[in-house]
Amino acid sequence: MASHTALCLWETNRIAMGYALLDQLLKDYPISFVKHYRICPGKAFFLLSADTDVVKQIEHFFKDKDYIQYRTITGIHPDVLSVFQQKKMISSVSHLGIYECTTSVAAFHLANYLAWHHHVDLFHLQIGVGLCGKSIIIIAASYSDLKTIECQLPQLYPKDIVSHAIISDPSSELLTCL
Repeated sequence: MASHTALCLWETNRIAMGYALLDQLLKDYPISFVKHYRICPGKAFFLLSADTDVVKQIEHFFKDKDYIQYRTITGIHPDVLSVFQQKKMISSVSHLGIYECTTSVAAFHLANYLAWHHHVDLFHLQIGVGLCGKSIIIIAASYSDLKTIECQLPQLYPKDIVSHAIISDPSSELLTCL
């Protein structure tokens, strides 16, 4: 049976231990893609890509590491990586949804959920924009889709969303700033 690619996203406030853990994972598992970022003073974010079965093994490895916040994503939507740390150019935007997440891990997970389950255009996924590593997701969608998402957030991400806003008819200056 062929395995598909999955992501393992994790962050830690113990940067030195995070790099030591990354080294161990790179030695022990066939990982195909690695990105790492310092997202806040004293915090680091890591993104690993590997076959799904390998990511599941890494997830099991993380279970006893209380200094790691992690999630895995199987079936990453292609738009998520295309807007990671860079803006997508959208010619016309009538409504924006902006979501501030507590962690970079939560932001990636939410962006993937929105891309797969709602009719949205991902505009930007930016990590480490606030104190303690908060991250921002910006999407374009219809007003009704944004209201539906707003109603679902408390059930799906009860502790991961700090704030959110819907902006109708955003100014061109705002779109440039984001």
